[in-house]
Amino acid sequence: MAKTPNSAGSPLTLSRRQLLALMAGLGGAGLLPGCGSSAPVAGGEGAAGGEQVPRAVPSVVALPPLGSGEASAVFPCSLASGDPTPHGAVLWTRLAPEALRSGEDLLWQLAEDEAFTRPVAAGALPASRLSAQQDYTLKLDTDGLLQPNRFYWYRFAHDGVSSRAGRLRTLPLPEQDLSSLRLLVTSCQDYTLAWFHAFGEMARAEADYVVHLGDFIYESAISPLRRIALPSGGSYASTREDLFTIYRTHRGDANLRALLERHTLLATFDDHEFANDLYFDGERPRGPGHPLDEDPVAMSAYVREALDAWYRYLPVRVAYRPAAAFPDVLEAERSFRFGRLVELALTELRMHRSPHPCGEGNLGQRQLVLESECAARDEAGRTMLGAAQKRWLLDTLRGSAAQWRVLGLPVPFSPIRIAQAPPAVYETDHWDGYTAERAELLAALKGTPNLVVLAGDLHAFGAATLRDGYPDGPAVGTEFITSCAAATPIATLNPPANLFLQAPNITANNPHFSHWDGTRNGWLEVEFTPERCTVAMRGLLAQLPLANPSLELARFEVPAGSPVLTRL
Repeated sequence: MAKTPNSAGSPLTLSRRQLLALMAGLGGAGLLPGCGSSAPVAGGEGAAGGEQVPRAVPSVVALPPLGSGEASAVFPCSLASGDPTPHGAVLWTRLAPEALRSGEDLLWQLAEDEAFTRPVAAGALPASRLSAQQDYTLKLDTDGLLQPNRFYWYRFAHDGVSSRAGRLRTLPLPEQDLSSLRLLVTSCQDYTLAWFHAFGEMARAEADYVVHLGDFIYESAISPLRRIALPSGGSYASTREDLFTIYRTHRGDANLRALLERHTLLATFDDHEFANDLYFDGERPRGPGHPLDEDPVAMSAYVREALDAWYRYLPVRVAYRPAAAFPDVLEAERSFRFGRLVELALTELRMHRSPHPCGEGNLGQRQLVLESECAARDEAGRTMLGAAQKRWLLDTLRGSAAQWRVLGLPVPFSPIRIAQAPPAVYETDHWDGYTAERAELLAALKGTPNLVVLAGDLHAFGAATLRDGYPDGPAVGTEFITSCAAATPIATLNPPANLFLQAPNITANNPHFSHWDGTRNGWLEVEFTPERCTVAMRGLLAQLPLANPSLELARFEVPAGSPVLTRL
């Protein structure tokens, strides 16, 4: 505690948080110079051999006024926040290397208002913390500086130039009662194949957080629609600089910048951050069709670089051990508790998954697979999650005290029979290639109240009832699948599959599906209240160079206490 005299001359006791606010206010007014440093979070760099996000350490600093200088020249990817706690979040930015001035600190500030007239805390980091090895990105953990369940604004500054303002939201306390929680749910953005107009509209939507279920980038640069020239000269990322180039390009898009400035991000990864249909063969990661896949040393090194690039470019707080052996380099599974109302468990499904059941070719082995020729997809012991992540998932969802238990999956969970009989046809890169583990999970989750699965990857919208045994086993929960916000819809992406992946086929062949639409880009708007979960599917009119408004394609409701899916 610190003390200062009040107007009567007696000591006034200030809390640590009030003292920091006073210090930040002086710095924000430009009165006091200063410098500071950051320290690792509890556990330190050596904890379990892992890397930690640097802790924000407040100090008295002088920031330039908001709007000073050309923000896009110094902070070309703007900023972002993610992985909130009740008392903070991870902040992210990247400096243009040509704008980095030796001896000039990188400054940061938190405030209660967008104009930064009510500052909360500020500090400085030495410019030497930024390096080419991390592509001049920076993450900063502000946990411990903020109050629960409210919005704050934040910014960075360097050499007299202020970044744009970003908005973050902290989590509620676990025991806090909430009247509602509103999430924007998205996945799959390919800069070369689509425009990011959806993100611009999502940035303007009222929401508490944005959930990204994977494919934050695509490793390919094969489309001339919006070209990315990879430094390696290839059509697929194969080097660290290729990956950084792709991330910089994606993060430089004005609409994606706007989305991440406005909403705090909760993210996991899927395959395209690395290679299409990535899996682990028991010794190393494999990417069927990737140019490096046949070279074990080169492919392993590339995936290690891809994990590092994802960690550097997203505002995530995860267990990252760069020197660990595969598959334990990075553990992305984590949960977020939104008071008594919702607990969201996010998983990844690539680092521990078994090989595809019936070969690593494309048509007939991973896509459009005949059931009669792929009995191995039902074999016990095949896994998407790995043993440790599976235990964590079940413990988290079954043991939560939150009313709604929500599972975020990079790929759809429900069976998707593309053609019924004869012959039955499936995609085996999804859970239909790992049916025993899916059945195990659904049996274990039976009786878990208010279970909702949110999934991405398939570039299509879907709404389904989860069952302990298909087609008519007891209902366990509900699943909502988001289309891609900024990639090609499945109806045009894959011409062979397009014949099968039409809504009448999917709903007729899969009675647990209430809805299917693979024709639009878009996202989910999900709202939880104590009474119900409501999901709106929003789709763009078309994938065009010019922005076009979204439409509400469908709306669904699930009442609390019953996994009954109703279209409104």
